[in-house]
Amino acid sequence: MSDAAQDFDASWLPRSALLLVDMNRSHLDHSIGHMLVEESAAKAIIERAVGVREAFAAAGLPVIYVRTHHRQDPRTGEIVDNKSPFWMAQHRKAVPGLGKQRKSLAVEGAPVTEVVAPLAPRPGDFTVFKHRYSPFDNTDLELLLRNLRVDTLVIGGVNTNNCVLCSCFDAFNRDLRVVLMKDVCASMNGPEYHEAALKVIEAALGWIVESRDVIGALHGTAAAAREVETA
Repeated sequence: MSDAAQDFDASWLPRSALLLVDMNRSHLDHSIGHMLVEESAAKAIIERAVGVREAFAAAGLPVIYVRTHHRQDPRTGEIVDNKSPFWMAQHRKAVPGLGKQRKSLAVEGAPVTEVVAPLAPRPGDFTVFKHRYSPFDNTDLELLLRNLRVDTLVIGGVNTNNCVLCSCFDAFNRDLRVVLMKDVCASMNGPEYHEAALKVIEAALGWIVESRDVIGALHGTAAAAREVETA
């Protein structure tokens, strides 16, 4: 266990939210996706994310899904949100580690933008839609967290080296406590990109833990709350 994981404190969790970033079919569903995480890694992070989601729900803590989609101009068919010069350049060459070109398939309402079925949002969960790597960029996520009185984000998702990394940076820059579950993250660019991002996050942004650390702490917190209620 790393020093950061050893420092992980269960007392943070009563004011935490689970932030699941781009756990969508485009990245994780090999029957339909395009920008895919390797299949065994996809299955593993889905299974672990389900366990964490259930623990947050049982503890009565907020679960927030971040989804990416791009809007399409119905008059022209043009994708209006996908204008980053680098993204557009990737339409003409192979994406590093993936070996194929990016396609603008994640348009509003497209099946690939859906959260994978085992993690489908339930009543009471929250969803934030984004158009760039950061879930804070031109969204209401910061307002939502403030209104929920959240000061700690427990994060998992895809891709570790872009959207997850950017989520950690922007949470850190807003003085939110960042807890990243390294076994609930993966990258379509491959494991070396995933590991590189973990090193950056652990060195500069937050605590790196495993999902079992979070689940165990949540179960302990819930048990303590029940003891208080019955005392």
